Amino acid sequence: MLLDLNHPCIPRVRDFFVEGGKHYLVMDFIEGRTLGDILEKEGNVLGVNGARGVTEARARSWGQQICSVLGYLHRQAPPIIFRDLKPSNIMVTERDEVKLIDFGIARTFQAQRQSTIIMTIGYAPPEQLHGMPEPRSDIYALGATLHRILTHHDAANNKPSIFAFPLVRTLRPDISMAFEQVIMKALAPGVEQRWINAGEMEKAIINLPPISVVPPTGAIPQLGQARLANPQTPSNSVTPSNPSRHSTTGPGGRYIISALGFINTNRIEEAYAAIQQAYVLEPNNSLVHRTFGQVFARRKPPEIERAMQAYNRSLQLNSNDAETHKLVGDVALFLRRLPLQAIPAYTQSLRLNPNDVDSHQRLAQCYEDTNQLEPALREYQEAARFAPKQPLLHQKVGQLAWRLNQFPIAERAFVTVLTLNPADHQARFLLSQVYENEGKLIDAERECAYVVPMIPAAQQVLLRIRSRLGR
Repeated sequence: MLLDLNHPCIPRVRDFFVEGGKHYLVMDFIEGRTLGDILEKEGNVLGVNGARGVTEARARSWGQQICSVLGYLHRQAPPIIFRDLKPSNIMVTERDEVKLIDFGIARTFQAQRQSTIIMTIGYAPPEQLHGMPEPRSDIYALGATLHRILTHHDAANNKPSIFAFPLVRTLRPDISMAFEQVIMKALAPGVEQRWINAGEMEKAIINLPPISVVPPTGAIPQLGQARLANPQTPSNSVTPSNPSRHSTTGPGGRYIISALGFINTNRIEEAYAAIQQAYVLEPNNSLVHRTFGQVFARRKPPEIERAMQAYNRSLQLNSNDAETHKLVGDVALFLRRLPLQAIPAYTQSLRLNPNDVDSHQRLAQCYEDTNQLEPALREYQEAARFAPKQPLLHQKVGQLAWRLNQFPIAERAFVTVLTLNPADHQARFLLSQVYENEGKLIDAERECAYVVPMIPAAQQVLLRIRSRLGR
C-alpha cells in the first residue's frame, strides 16, 4: 500500500525488506520537527486560562496541507484511513511544509466492517472507539490537532465527555470566528455533522477571510501599567493584574446597573457614558466589557468590530458567562447575517445554561437557516419545553416536523397551539393537512371545513379530503 503512495506530504517509501524476522521500510529522510515539538517551543501566542499556541496563520497553512494529503489518501481505491493523526505524527520542514509520518496503523476502509481498535484518546472520534473508523474519522483527528496546537488544551479535561471540546475562542479570543467554525465542525461528535470530506474542509480554509488581529505574544502585560481614565473601547490585554469581577456589587456596580437600564430604554449614548464611569472604577469587571459590547452592538449603525472586541475581553475575564456567548451569537446571527458562525456561540451558551429559551430558539433558527432541519427541530422542541405557553414555538415545531414527515410530533405541536390560541386558523389548517397525511380523514375534514371561510386555499384541500372519504 505505502509503495504506491505519491504525495508531497507523504515521505516516499523506496523499499522494504525482512531481516531477523523483523520487517523494515526504506523511506525518505525528513529533516524537521513534529507539531508537538513546535507547540512546546514556539507556541507563544497567549490565550486565557493558561492557553497558548501557534499563530492562526501557521495553523491555517498546516491545516490546509493536511486536508490535501487526507483528501489524497481518502480518494484511493479503497480509501486509506490514517487512523492516528496527532501532533506527534506530523512533521514540519524548515519551509513549513507538512509531512505525515508513522503510517503504522493506517488501513484501507471497508464499510460496515469492524476493525481493531487502535487510536490515541483525545484525537479519535466516537466511531473509532467502537472499532468503526471511516475517512471522516481523520477529519475529526485533524480538528483535534488544530485545537491542540492553537490552545495547548488537553482533551482529557473535556467535559462532560472526552468528545466535548471547548470553543477555540474561549481559550484563544484572537482566533477568527470563521477559522473556529471550521475546526469545531471537524470536531462534531456525529459523523454526519462534520465536513463531508477533506476537500471541502480544505476549500473552507482556503476561503477564510484575511487575518486582521495581531495576536498577543511573549510575556503577559500588566494591565495596571497602562490604564485609560476615559476609554473609547475596553482594554484588550490578555490577563488582568488584579482580580476580575463578574458582579454589580463592586464600586462600579451602580454605573453598570444604570447603563443596563439605559440600554433597555434604548438610550444608548447615556448607557455609554455610564459604563465608562464603571470602567474607571472596575476595569477588570467582565460585566463592564459585556455592557460595552451591548452599547456598540445597539448603536446606529452598529459598531460590530468594537462590540466583538468588548465581548471577547469579557470572555477573557470570565469564559463561563453564558449570556456573553449568547451575545456573540447575536452579533453573527442578527448583525452579520451569518447563522453558521452563530452556532458555536449559542451551543457554548447552552452548555453553560441549558435552560435558556432564547438560546435554544436562536440556535434553532441558525440550524433552520442553514437547512439543518433535524437539529433545528430538536432545539425548537427544547425551547417549547422550557416555554410551554408560547404558541409560536409550538408552531415552529409543528412546521418543521411536518417538513420532516414526523407527523405525530407535528400533530401534537399544532394541537398545543390551538389549545393556547383556538383562533389560530393557520395552525388549524396545517393540522388538517397533518391529519390527512396520517390517514385521519374525518379529523382532517372537520378542521379544514372550519377554516375554509377564513382561508380560501383550504377549499381545494377540503375537496381533496372529501374525495378520499368518498363524499
